Amino acid sequence: MPKVVDINLDAAEMVLTLEKEKAPRRIEYSRLDRLKKEESSVRKLLWTVNVKSIELHIRGIDDPVVIASNNVGDYENVESHLLKVAEKYGVSVED
Repeated sequence: MPKVVDINLDAAEMVLTLEKEKAPRRIEYSRLDRLKKEESSVRKLLWTVNVKSIELHIRGIDDPVVIASNNVGDYENVESHLLKVAEKYGVSVED
């Protein structure tokens, strides 16, 4: 699954910079199929950290794109914005 390292949320679309890709992708909110919220534990050197993430299932892209709190700054605002977008466009949200 591709992971997001930078995200820019605009009014009609989002611009995602993915790991191992040089050019950012523009994705319109209307292409979102569903969102899946997850929480997992990730081992960092000597300790374990809880990480929140959202899987974006997008029409036209086979693998889901993952936005994780350890890769994206200001994750709480990104999550709240995506939940508002999901409500506006009728996208299903799974917990």
